[in-house]
Amino acid sequence: MLMDPASSAQFDEPSIAVEGHTVTVSGAQGKTLQVVSLTGRLVAEYEIDAPVQRLELNLSKGCYILKVGKVVRKVSIR
Repeated sequence: MLMDPASSAQFDEPSIAVEGHTVTVSGAQGKTLQVVSLTGRLVAEYEIDAPVQRLELNLSKGCYILKVGKVVRKVSIR
């Protein structure tokens, strides 16, 4: 089965998953995770140094924007 190179590019993007105060970042080794408040203030930065990395975020409850490379996700910390 042949794949279109443009469609395979989506598999190279990092993925971000959030459960409670734990963020799991996959496929972003060597990149930086930025945590930004909804007002645009940089709250925290983490270097991703493993293929799959789990981070415990010490943040107040609320909504945040997580950025890794070109991937941007709006998440709710509960």
